Amino acid sequence: MDSAFVACDSFEDLGRKLKACEENLRQNHQLALAGRLVGATMHEVNNRLEALTNLIFQAKMLSASPRQSIEYLDEADSQLRSLGEITSRSLAFVRVDHGTKEIDLVALATTALRLHQHRISMKRINVQTRCSEVALAFVNRGEIFQVVTNLLLNAIDALPHSGSLHVRVAVRAPNVILTIADNGNGIPESMRRTLFDSFKTNKADGNGLGLWVVREIVNGHGGNVRYRTSSVHGKSGTIFRVALPMQKVE
Repeated sequence: MDSAFVACDSFEDLGRKLKACEENLRQNHQLALAGRLVGATMHEVNNRLEALTNLIFQAKMLSASPRQSIEYLDEADSQLRSLGEITSRSLAFVRVDHGTKEIDLVALATTALRLHQHRISMKRINVQTRCSEVALAFVNRGEIFQVVTNLLLNAIDALPHSGSLHVRVAVRAPNVILTIADNGNGIPESMRRTLFDSFKTNKADGNGLGLWVVREIVNGHGGNVRYRTSSVHGKSGTIFRVALPMQKVE
């Protein structure tokens, strides 16, 4: 009896499907991260709007004192400018970038820290930064902003109240080195071998894509990401080190 032939996809077809799945995973994670960024942005916007309301009220109440009113209105103008900066930072994440260009990673890291200032303040986290004046690398700004945000959020989540967060950007030719460290409890031993695999997480509300996306983006830029972690009492914490090329990768 002749056996039936079962049609199967070629290796090329399977490769294309795998690439499509990976891209869908990245987009899914970006949407989830965008939701968290929207929450942080709205909190900052709301704070500025409350300040504007109070300043305008005070200026109206002091109509008999033009000098004091002008001072309040000047501060209101400053708050409006701050609102513009907040929206620009948020748009930088969702903007579709085509290709790479020279980006200052110090400015990018500073922007990411500002965006998450509310969560940092809520946990009274001690932030220490050590950065070069300028650290230029050829990167896709939106993608690397995603990398920095992922690592920052992981560190913030891992930290206890009044914990310490260290952010460093340094030029080590031919790379720019971004380091994000926390003194949390460290990564569990059971997760270390598969830390960068997709769908691996110990967070109740996590999707397990964050570090997988980080590795994919960094590798795609011709860079690398490494980590060290410890769960030893009194010496616990995690350090992530991202190296990105200063020159354009062809």
